[in-house]
Amino acid sequence: MLRQSLINRTVPHITVSSPGGSVTPQKSTTSSPVPSASATSVATASGACAAPSGNLNPSNSGISVSSSTTSPSTTSIRKARPIPASDVNRYERKRTIPQTRDRVFIEPGNKVFEDKPPSGRWKPLVHPEGALYYYDSSRRIYTDADLSKPSTLLAIEAFADQLYNDAQANPNVDITSKTELVVEDIDEHTCGYYFVEQDTRCIFWLERFDAVTLFENIRRVKNMGHISVWLLTISRNFYILTCTISEYAIEAQYWTHCELFPHENRVTPVVLEELKQMIMHAAAVTITSVTCVAPFEKEELEKMLDLVMNIEGTLDGQFTHTRCVVARFMSEFTKFFNFCGQPGARLDSDQTIYFKGHDHQSLLFIITSFLLFGSPRTHQEDLKVIWVDRIINRVLWNQFIDKLNDEWTGLALSATVILNANIAFLAISSVPDTAGLLSYISVVCSIAVVLLVLLLVRQNQKRDCERAVALLTYVEQSFFGTEVLAIMYSLPYGLLVWALIYFAAGFGDLVFKIESQWTRGAVGFAGVLVVCFVVLVLQIGRHQMNPKDEGSVV
Repeated sequence: MLRQSLINRTVPHITVSSPGGSVTPQKSTTSSPVPSASATSVATASGACAAPSGNLNPSNSGISVSSSTTSPSTTSIRKARPIPASDVNRYERKRTIPQTRDRVFIEPGNKVFEDKPPSGRWKPLVHPEGALYYYDSSRRIYTDADLSKPSTLLAIEAFADQLYNDAQANPNVDITSKTELVVEDIDEHTCGYYFVEQDTRCIFWLERFDAVTLFENIRRVKNMGHISVWLLTISRNFYILTCTISEYAIEAQYWTHCELFPHENRVTPVVLEELKQMIMHAAAVTITSVTCVAPFEKEELEKMLDLVMNIEGTLDGQFTHTRCVVARFMSEFTKFFNFCGQPGARLDSDQTIYFKGHDHQSLLFIITSFLLFGSPRTHQEDLKVIWVDRIINRVLWNQFIDKLNDEWTGLALSATVILNANIAFLAISSVPDTAGLLSYISVVCSIAVVLLVLLLVRQNQKRDCERAVALLTYVEQSFFGTEVLAIMYSLPYGLLVWALIYFAAGFGDLVFKIESQWTRGAVGFAGVLVVCFVVLVLQIGRHQMNPKDEGSVV
């Protein structure tokens, strides 16, 4: 019925006029395509679908392949490349629309404004974000390809038919009534593809798939149960991946597919309840634990829970927006990176699951930490908690950047105060040469602090985890690793302290050279008292209790 309605749909009668003024009427109806003679109707659990009379596996109750609309002799079959759902290049495609000055006239009484489908088989659908994609309901095929181009339409048709023929050629490949196929138009010679199985929440392919793109920075992925799949050797050239209902790499790809193509209602009340339980548990953990592995902050989880609560009762509607919301949240709550369900699973965000050797600090880092008053060491400890096993903790990274921005802003303000004090100090006519030199050095350090703060704050304005991962990966590949980043973040603090020290030294030189003995004694006593206070604060700071040390925290 859906196909017949598409065939008989009336296309809006629009007249296009060229700049010269000539009017060209456009056809308002589409011609009905002739169904393939070899197509038969196969009853399935979900209804009837088109299937070929030949090469049909009786054991499979599902979608079969109708005869291709084009002959293989006229249309060359593109090379197949297995891809995950995350490789659908929708957001990087950047298609352009040609500009035109043609005048468009709307005929009197016209009430239907729809574009003509590329064929009776493909139905154009619009994603809630605005992207256009096509759906073949008879064979359950999705594609982002521009089917308005006849050459692309023929190539996608022939490629999809070939895939289904290859799948049905082996009796162990089960193409059910719920199996979906996604075809990605890569180039003129290659098409990417993956199959989707709803009941098991997984994607699979017809050939060996290199899963390194799924693992990203994860190392030592040996147990196939970790990626929630069992690899079943079907034949020499065919493999299928099936997965249980869990949240690992393959299921994350499944939910990415659901987000990209949401018109099929795959979100059930059970899925919604599962998502609600995960959000509530993550919110509770973020409240009670500082090092939880939840990928969101407490405020974000509260907003997510409110959205999920409002979604209840709207899943069966015709709108796809709520399905996109649930699919996106489900793909975000992946436990794959934390080796969930495996021996040595990561339970804290700062826990490494690989062999942890001794930390070796470079000579540069040791010297720089001494010169910058231990600040690089503090930032290095923070980075070790944020960047664990080459995986970034988004929540801790955002908190780290916010803390640095606040710290840098305060340091810049203090630097301007010291700069003004130095200017006023240098205005004294009786300043000794040594004191003047020390004050000049303090001025340079103050200016350097302000300049560095401006640069660092500008570089870290956006809390973008993708950029953070690129940055941390880049510095980790260097000889000094993340030590370089810790030193860079410590420069404003260290230079400000040096600016203050040089200013104090210049002031002391002035006092002890030109002032009276009583003034020297009073200033000396105050200076010794200040030094004692500073030493006391530093000593207590060194012995501040670590959250993981023994003892109780109230």
